Amino acid sequence: MKEKRVMARDESSKKDRLISKDYVLIMLTSSGQAFMNYFLLAALPLYVSKLGGTMLQAGLLLTVYASVAIVARPISGILTDRFGRVKLMIIGALICCTTCSLLGVAGIIPILMLLRLVNGAGYGLLSTCCGAAVADILPRSRLAEGMGIYGTASTLGQAIAPGIALLVIAGDTISDYRKLFALTAGLCLMSAVASSCITYERKRKKQLASTVADPIERVEESPEEVDNEPLPKTFLGFEYVVLKTAAVLMVMHFSIAGVMTYVTPFARWKGFGDPGLYFTVCAIGIIFSRLVFGKVADRRGADVTIIPGMIIMVIGLIAIPFVKSLTALIAIALPLGLAQGAVMPSFSSLIFRRCSPKRRGTASGAYSAAIDSGFAIGAPLLGALADVTDYSYIFPAAAGFVVLSLILYVFFVSERRFKKKVIASG
Repeated sequence: MKEKRVMARDESSKKDRLISKDYVLIMLTSSGQAFMNYFLLAALPLYVSKLGGTMLQAGLLLTVYASVAIVARPISGILTDRFGRVKLMIIGALICCTTCSLLGVAGIIPILMLLRLVNGAGYGLLSTCCGAAVADILPRSRLAEGMGIYGTASTLGQAIAPGIALLVIAGDTISDYRKLFALTAGLCLMSAVASSCITYERKRKKQLASTVADPIERVEESPEEVDNEPLPKTFLGFEYVVLKTAAVLMVMHFSIAGVMTYVTPFARWKGFGDPGLYFTVCAIGIIFSRLVFGKVADRRGADVTIIPGMIIMVIGLIAIPFVKSLTALIAIALPLGLAQGAVMPSFSSLIFRRCSPKRRGTASGAYSAAIDSGFAIGAPLLGALADVTDYSYIFPAAAGFVVLSLILYVFFVSERRFKKKVIASG
């Protein structure tokens, strides 16, 4: 009897294991595309200026890239659910590799625009497939924790990639930019190689086909029950329960987009100088929080991390206009980073738990598209507010978006309300 208990405990431990070969490979793949993103974000405006372009054209490069990525995500989600994750991850990584390698020989702005358009499609495909793949291999009991650790790849890129890029192009010559684009292409190639080594789809094809949607940790059902279980209705390829959660996430990112975009001009407007350390401290808070609070969300539910996290974000944003020094601004960055890092993996966990396992690709697309849309809409909205007022009004307005997202979460998306609805429906 004792031996049976030990064997059962060992089997449960193996089933709930977080780190695996495929998980590490997906992290490497995601790291490559994250560094690509932030390398180009930092360098392309300067490259456009070097080629004689305007800042409007530099901004349009980002708009084209983000817009195509947003459009690509739902399509990528449908394709990855139909044809598998790994093949499309490789294709997305190779598209990014090719476009990045060609940036160095693009001597005119229209060619850059075209390359960024194709680059955005590759990025949308790659990142959507990565999100779906990591949700496939994570144990349900540690989904939020695993998604939190997975998200540190992007946060690490946000924290250090711009600095590396600026160091490589410090000489401000065309040759320097070509070196950076070659480095970026090499990282994308690394992503393609790492993707090609992922084996879980081949090993677990039959098991994945019989996975059961489990919104409130239902017990496992037989494969026959799963095959006969009708899939939920969709809108534009997304399940309604996923759309509601993604909509709340998008509204919250109106705020995050405004902060990331306008903290630097705000600091200069206040006479504080360059607030580069703000972003570093914020990234440290996000990484630490992702590593810690994912476990809390798995054990006690997403409400325990999302609701307090949003409240802290509101308080921090309201406080920003009243700071009197760069030190005070940097001090606010830590709690804001901790709050954001607590909220994000909990949202991704909610989306993947509530969707049908056969539609994890579209769920990943919805999650990423919500973030991209939040940036695409929130930044110009708050920028227009700054144009007619001043930078100090941006952050209370951003806090208002977080309050709105909190209200929407509590009344439409929260775990407490979702469980009541599922229980009521039988």
